[in-house]
Amino acid sequence: MTIDFVPTPVVADSFLAAAVLPVVAIVLAHGFWKVRSPGRRFIVAVLASLATWMIIVLNRDSVDAVDLLAGTLLLAAAILAGFTVWTLIACGFTVSMLQALARSDTSLTQETWIAAYTGGKPLVALAQDRLGVLFRLGLARQVGDRVVMTPVPGRLMAKAAAALRRLFGLKA
Repeated sequence: MTIDFVPTPVVADSFLAAAVLPVVAIVLAHGFWKVRSPGRRFIVAVLASLATWMIIVLNRDSVDAVDLLAGTLLLAAAILAGFTVWTLIACGFTVSMLQALARSDTSLTQETWIAAYTGGKPLVALAQDRLGVLFRLGLARQVGDRVVMTPVPGRLMAKAAAALRRLFGLKA
């Protein structure tokens, strides 16, 4: 039995479209095309990647269903991998904390390190920023002086996260 390692055209198209993702993210980070919001920038890059793939695939004379499924799954996997790297770089706490240390010329106390990490704001400002993300995603809301989880999206996300953490042997 001979195994052919040359990808089919649709699979090759998926690799090409996957390569578009980081290129567009870089282009959108600078100059005239700059998209300031990191989340929006990633979404636009994903859409450009998907559009590239669809345009190429739709212009093919014929497409085998198995190749289309394989190409779709490969592109989805590339987008998920890209998202993982993107979130670590764009908003990963540990990476950001390490960068705060790297910007310093000397060793830091915990207090000066927190100030360097938060831009001089108190640590509570960081928690408020993260809470703002929950509000924007509709996972929590403010009622008076209280923060409450939204009944459907918040509870579902919390249950899903807890289940995944248990599945992967992490503290729930």
